[in-house]
Amino acid sequence: MNLVLVYVLAFISSYLLGGIPFGFIVAKAKGINIREVGSGNIGATNVFRAVGKKEGIFVFLMDFLKGLIPVLFWKHYGMYPGLVSAIGAILGHTLTPYLKFKGGKGIATGFGSFLGLLPAAILSSFGVWVLFLLISGIVSVGSIMAAITFPLFYSIYAFKSSGNVDPVILVFTGIISIYVIYKHRGNIKRLFRGEEPRILYKKKSPEKEE
Repeated sequence: MNLVLVYVLAFISSYLLGGIPFGFIVAKAKGINIREVGSGNIGATNVFRAVGKKEGIFVFLMDFLKGLIPVLFWKHYGMYPGLVSAIGAILGHTLTPYLKFKGGKGIATGFGSFLGLLPAAILSSFGVWVLFLLISGIVSVGSIMAAITFPLFYSIYAFKSSGNVDPVILVFTGIISIYVIYKHRGNIKRLFRGEEPRILYKKKSPEKEE
């Protein structure tokens, strides 16, 4: 297959699959418009908080798989087609064509995509996510820190395994990390105002304490 065609198909197919708004679909099945409750985001975290734990976990799994599956397929054509697939899946989730280009923030889909492409780096970033979630109790803090450290982990593992870092992969992991952080700009504002909701260590209301 022509290489240019591979890149085009990798991006389009991954974008369309990544764009499937599982959070919106699952919430809608429960009679809830997820864009009108909680943070208004269609991702797993908002579904977890606003719809239910089981639904949130299911949405996370589906968002994860829609990143992993296309990357595993297109990676057979080379690392760069796999990278294009990852970018397509993440953009599909964050700019879904099925909801007027208003999507999620790309964490679960990005995790799935790069687990298929750069497993050591993304698993290390996942460890950072878990660490900061446990420290802060806030999902967005873990997500932002994981995004910040991802290009660094890629560089460390690449240099350790081959003695050099692929500049193309480094640039794109950096761009994706910046993009994911940008998608969290609302969360960052709420963090500075002390208004970002916790998923762990929630404070009991005075009524509940009484």
